[in-house]
Amino acid sequence: MSVGGGILPRMADTWESRDLPVLKAAVELYEESGRRLRASAIEKATGFDTETVQRALRALYREPYFEEATGSFGGEIIFVGEPTGEALRVAGQWPSPEVQLQRLIAAFEAVAADDSRPEEERSRAKKIGLWLTGALQQVAIGALGGAGGNLMTG
Repeated sequence: MSVGGGILPRMADTWESRDLPVLKAAVELYEESGRRLRASAIEKATGFDTETVQRALRALYREPYFEEATGSFGGEIIFVGEPTGEALRVAGQWPSPEVQLQRLIAAFEAVAADDSRPEEERSRAKKIGLWLTGALQQVAIGALGGAGGNLMTG
């Protein structure tokens, strides 16, 4: 892309180096306390300076990965709101439908490989595992995603 005859420099990717570590720290700290977090606690947990954490939080609020924040007059985020479900999935605390499907396939593969189980059961498990890695993969992901990305246990 060019502007005024020049080419804009490629912007640095901040997701892996800044935003994701801040998101993971915020989710972990919230899990420990169950309360809104001070941005300064995220600074301490990540080892990032104030400006780096503030930039990351502003970027993360665009999605948004957190409920409402409390800021100051200067626009600085003081308290970080509760993480959203998407924040929990991205941070790895809740599995995505794709991860859940991989776990399900692994369980069927384990049954198929278990010599102590009856052959009919092993054969069925193998077929189901193959179906879930093939034609039914998107159906399964859709079904798992329809549960909010989380399986209900009872």
